[in-house]
Amino acid sequence: MTRNPGENLFLVFVLAALAVVLFALVPPGLSSNEEGVQYVQMKNIVLHGSFEIRSPALGLGFEAEDLAGPRGFFESRGGRLYAIPPPLFPWMASLLYPVFGERAVDFAPILFVFLSALFLGLILDRVMKRDALFWLLLAAFLFGSPVFMQGFQFSGMALALFLVVSALWLLAGHFGGNPSWAKLFLASVLVGASAIVRIECLVIVFSYYLCAAIVLYAHRRLGDLWTVFAGGVFCLIVLILHDVVFHGRFPGPYLQLLLPFYALSPIRLAVLGGGLALSCALFILSRQEEIGPVRKAVLSVLSVILLFGAVLTTAARITVSHLMALFPAALFVFYGIPERLERLKKKGGILEAILAATVVVCLVLGAAILHPGNWIVLSVWLPMVPLVIVLLALERDLIFSTVGMCLVLAFFCGVAFVNGIQESKARFLKYRDYNAARMAFLEKYTSAGNVILFDDTGDMEHAGPLFFDRVFLVARSPGDRDRLVRALTAGKVERAYVWTGNPMGIGGFNPYSAEETAVFVFPAPPRSKSCCGGSCKGKDDYLVRVNIPELTAADTGRGGS
Repeated sequence: MTRNPGENLFLVFVLAALAVVLFALVPPGLSSNEEGVQYVQMKNIVLHGSFEIRSPALGLGFEAEDLAGPRGFFESRGGRLYAIPPPLFPWMASLLYPVFGERAVDFAPILFVFLSALFLGLILDRVMKRDALFWLLLAAFLFGSPVFMQGFQFSGMALALFLVVSALWLLAGHFGGNPSWAKLFLASVLVGASAIVRIECLVIVFSYYLCAAIVLYAHRRLGDLWTVFAGGVFCLIVLILHDVVFHGRFPGPYLQLLLPFYALSPIRLAVLGGGLALSCALFILSRQEEIGPVRKAVLSVLSVILLFGAVLTTAARITVSHLMALFPAALFVFYGIPERLERLKKKGGILEAILAATVVVCLVLGAAILHPGNWIVLSVWLPMVPLVIVLLALERDLIFSTVGMCLVLAFFCGVAFVNGIQESKARFLKYRDYNAARMAFLEKYTSAGNVILFDDTGDMEHAGPLFFDRVFLVARSPGDRDRLVRALTAGKVERAYVWTGNPMGIGGFNPYSAEETAVFVFPAPPRSKSCCGGSCKGKDDYLVRVNIPELTAADTGRGGS
């Protein structure tokens, strides 16, 4: 179904207006360590046109190990400093830097979120009228799911979502009457590429390749099957080459850092497998001809409840985050399973079957994660959102045959939107404000060229906006901190500071100095707690000025300034 230019222009105008509003409301700052280091990647590309991080510390005789620290998102390789997150998203954000400057970190994720919404609107245009349901499904994508929160984060997830939606656009064309092996191959490549941008997408990538292969094999569409397989092999080769080129080995440090957080639990898989088997058994019983319509309806509903119950109980901490990840539209995936299977028997509904099976497998794998923290499961389930929206559009005549179903979806999406705003305030926006205040704090009490030595790698990565103006170093231990301080000389560095939670344990710190204030206190984030696990207040941070050894005659003879 095609649209006239005026209708498409109206869609672009609506989405652009929403993007402008969000861009104006987003506060400055970065909300995580990874965002901080991706900022450094972007700024380094802008300043130096290189993926090698050119820190000012390297010009003072320090090594890359003195910046990378023992853990975190920087690595020292061959005496050079590199960031370990994939560089594609920071590189694309760097293209926006000449126009938006520092606010490129705000504009880039918003851009990809609303480009995803635009492409999703074009997909919906292929299969349905632009009526109230069309706008409801777009609203469910943007505001009734965790997608909305991606506009607050300078991470590659917004780009990964755009890749998934672009793949769906190609799949809709291939299975919608314009088959092309090039479309199917490129769609499979784009799905796989999302995992290169964000490792969390590996779950949806695996689910897609597995379910597409099963459905296509069942329909004896072997040409399509081999095309999908070729796309998967191509992406695997690209993933291996990416790690070898950028990190010198496979798997690279980014995979090694994050994969343990997404390990699957055998116990949870067993529980899910049992729940899924029992759910299928109830569903098969509901299809028996001899049972009455009431019993058939009850068994069908019970099969869905059992599956979702297994997913929710094995996903551990059931919080707003999990309920948002299982956003209301996902419930409708299981509505009308009998009719979907009937169409498959008649060689129809291939795309619907692939999408539905992919979502189910992704839900199961996400719930089976060994350490299911709030945002780990959320990030794993997030890429399935566009698949669900397209599936609802394809099966709208069955699912939304009554106005009441539309009202149910609208109500629960509204609840999800309110929850999303609350979660954003409690997490992303709170830490954005906190880290923006910390950057202002460092900028106030230090000057360009001053050394700031961190006891913790996360603090240094959060210092991304000042990374190229100050000299940031990372101590692996208290002894290593003393070594780095002794390596500083007054002829090369004017001032040096240590960012710590224990100022009295720093050598060179004189709390009774009358020359000027030697320690500055920065309060902990609001409502934070210390590591004791109780209700005590979080520990404050301190910026402590330390004494720098004077140049010796030998240093002067070596050319020290």
